[in-house]
Amino acid sequence: MTTRRQFLAPLAVIPVAGWAVWASGAQEPPHPVGPFHLPLDETTALWRDLAQTRFVGPASEPAFPELVLALDGRTVTLRGFLAPLSEGAVHSRFILCANPVSCSACQSPQPATMVQVQSREAVAAHREPVVVTGILRLKPFEGLFYRLDRADIALG
Repeated sequence: MTTRRQFLAPLAVIPVAGWAVWASGAQEPPHPVGPFHLPLDETTALWRDLAQTRFVGPASEPAFPELVLALDGRTVTLRGFLAPLSEGAVHSRFILCANPVSCSACQSPQPATMVQVQSREAVAAHREPVVVTGILRLKPFEGLFYRLDRADIALG
């Protein structure tokens, strides 16, 4: 049986460990640790709403918030990170993610934080954020919750 001392002793080490990290001069991540890599602005605010979608029922159907349901078929703008779906230098079909897949300080990718994009013109794959404007579709047949059709892309 665990005694109170055995349970509480490890908790006493936490402040010391925090001080040790601070005293060693460890660098903070380049952005606040949290669910989203990019700061909140007009091109990233929609990610917060899209991320509220949850699975419900025995078939795990997505339950979209009312605000997101109202955007189905409308033109929206999102800033995020390009994740190619195939090999090649340029892509007109890709996944737009709220966070870079390689960021250890960010929330790991979830279906509600990824959008399939069908762009009008091909774009080169890179690690910098892009701003994508297109028509939002909910529950496309490809498996993700969201798709942006006829999208225009700008470096962001």
